[in-house]
Amino acid sequence: SDTDEEEERELKDFTQKRCRYIHIPPKEFVRKEQLCALLEEDESFRVPSSASAACTAEGEEEVQDGLKTYGWSAVGSQFIPGYGAGASGDDLWRIFFDDNFLAVQKAPNPGARALLGTTSLGSMVVACFDRSAGQDRPISCYEVADLIFKRQQGSDGEKIAYEAEKGKEQMAMF
Repeated sequence: SDTDEEEERELKDFTQKRCRYIHIPPKEFVRKEQLCALLEEDESFRVPSSASAACTAEGEEEVQDGLKTYGWSAVGSQFIPGYGAGASGDDLWRIFFDDNFLAVQKAPNPGARALLGTTSLGSMVVACFDRSAGQDRPISCYEVADLIFKRQQGSDGEKIAYEAEKGKEQMAMF
């Protein structure tokens, strides 16, 4: 729509897809422009190669750097409801966090809460796995902010319901 195109032109500096990982800090925001300015590209973030690498104090060096950067005790992740493996389309949005965030982190993260639909504390990192390419793809701060605002407005209800139904169907087969 015209309004979306207008908004994208106004936030042009944030629309460049230069990075595969974007940090969502635990800070309040009101407007999309404000959120875009808060989001931080993090090209140095590394996804653990295994669950054990994410949970050990002596894991992969790059993962350890991420733990220190964000003050995490271990790396946890999950697909954003409506954008997981059961969703249609190639974009599978995933969020990384302190796997013990409810016990360890204190600062509420309203952006991550919008994405996960549940209490979210501390810094979080978002990525978009491209199903057709088989890897995380470059994303923009505008894309992440737009996704957060759409979630806050309830725009993804159908996607979440579709994915939940697909999950029930798969569970019924077992």
